[in-house]
Amino acid sequence: METPSPTPQDSPPAFSKRRALFLGQDSDSIIKTFFGSNAMVAIVVLALITIFLFKEGAGFIGLYHKSLEEYRVSGLEYVDILKEQRDDYTELSRYLNDVKAEWINGLKADGLSQAEISKTVFSPESKALFLGYMRVGSDLKKFVKQKMDVAIESRDQHTTNQNLNETLVHFATRIENVKESSYKLNNEDLAKFTLLLRESDQTERSEAIQASAAVSDADRADYLTLLEAEYTTLADSIQPVDFDTAIIEVTNEQERYAGILSKMDFSIYKVLQSADTVDFNNAALNKRIETFKELNELFIDKIPTHRNKLANWDQHEPVSNWRALGAFLSGKNWVTASDQQDWYGLLPLLTGSLLISSIALFFAVPFGVGAAIYVNQIAGPNERNFIKPYIEFISAIPSVVIGFFGVVVFGEAIRLLSQIDALSWVPFFPVQERLNAFTAGCLLALMAIPTIFTLAEDAINNVPRHFKEASYAMGATRLQTSMRIIVPTALSGIISAIMLGFGRVIGETMVVLLCAGNRIKIPDFTAGPGVFFEPVHTMTGIIAQEMGEVVHGSLHYRALFMVGIVLFFASLLINYGAQWVVKKYSKLGD
Repeated sequence: METPSPTPQDSPPAFSKRRALFLGQDSDSIIKTFFGSNAMVAIVVLALITIFLFKEGAGFIGLYHKSLEEYRVSGLEYVDILKEQRDDYTELSRYLNDVKAEWINGLKADGLSQAEISKTVFSPESKALFLGYMRVGSDLKKFVKQKMDVAIESRDQHTTNQNLNETLVHFATRIENVKESSYKLNNEDLAKFTLLLRESDQTERSEAIQASAAVSDADRADYLTLLEAEYTTLADSIQPVDFDTAIIEVTNEQERYAGILSKMDFSIYKVLQSADTVDFNNAALNKRIETFKELNELFIDKIPTHRNKLANWDQHEPVSNWRALGAFLSGKNWVTASDQQDWYGLLPLLTGSLLISSIALFFAVPFGVGAAIYVNQIAGPNERNFIKPYIEFISAIPSVVIGFFGVVVFGEAIRLLSQIDALSWVPFFPVQERLNAFTAGCLLALMAIPTIFTLAEDAINNVPRHFKEASYAMGATRLQTSMRIIVPTALSGIISAIMLGFGRVIGETMVVLLCAGNRIKIPDFTAGPGVFFEPVHTMTGIIAQEMGEVVHGSLHYRALFMVGIVLFFASLLINYGAQWVVKKYSKLGD
């Protein structure tokens, strides 16, 4: 007898509609909630980071504005104008000393004895040039130092008064707390109070007082006397500063200053005349002396402009908040713990970061994208299985290890390589600094290659297979197919990979901190390719280096958070830029 086949109604469904419930939700809802929650967590974390950065850095503009106002009213701004001429003269003196050192080295290379070198270098003609020029600016240096000391004294007294006022507020709070019946002494106050009692021959009473115990009325009265005496002493030490009166001492003696500059003009002219009598017997040195003369002429020509700047300076000219922001964004100096004025200029840090990032991308992009194209389109299975894991393994190496490698091995290797005689024709060789932008950039390129390679390889892999097959059917070679079909189609993903690699590079900290040289100075781009071998500092490096040393809530502290805000927005722009590129090229492809 034939068994009847089961009807559709009798057969069990392939997937049961009954779902297990957990806390009133089925598995689909739980999965949806989980991944949706992850996205929400990411948004919340991003918002919290943004709020934290702005909370800590928001007060920077106000504090910096106040600092710039004090810098002006104290006369330090006026002194800095005076220092411009002094600093220009100092640079010219260094230039002349370099010429002298080069002259001595040349004489040594010619085989002259020490006695012969001394006779030549210290002849009456050369003394008139070298020693005479050193004496030219002595009066200018004394004058500037005198005015600087006056301005610094008034600024320091003002700062001291601010600190004392803050201390007085703290003392007033302590006095009010002591007056409360429930007041208890902490260990520091106990030690101070017991010492006072022992000095007044009340040893038994001092031993009876215990920390964290309620203070008796008699003890409270004596302790209040102690605090009020300290309060009075501090209050009496405050010496109000009248900047209007102090500035007179800084800005007076204009006629004396004009006389010093006129004397310098005449003395420099005489010294330059004596330079013609010195026989360097070297065409290169003679050319440098001619350049020195031209630089001195420019120095003298700037004197009238310099004096006009001093005459037009106004102590009471208001300082806008925009100037404080501009001084940060376009400032060329980052100077902390200065006895005159702290400066927080972003420009040397920004240029250092961009210089290192450009070097890193210069090496990382061709290697990363090239490796992605080769592995995906050309390499066989064995090659692919060998190359791909090793490139991706680089991302697992700790950045501090790469930094140590740069300090000990790579940087020193480049410096030694630059000293080879066969490479002496290179203008910027030999390299003096083993820790520089090039060293840091090369190591960052190594760290960026896995990011660019992985993302670019994924983009190439996502190109539809029929594109390749159609190209082969038309008679194209593998290379033609890769470069004219595959790469252009995956270009949006490749550009996105490069931009994310740039974000990886500019946000790196440890490698640049160890290998970049950490010199806070705008690179000298007039040096040509030699600029790549200059020590620089970066935005990430300055935060890591100085954050542990600053006072919480200080101007320096908030300045570092402002740098963090710039980095934060730079990273956001890079990521949004990558997304925009992907969307744009995707639309073009459609």
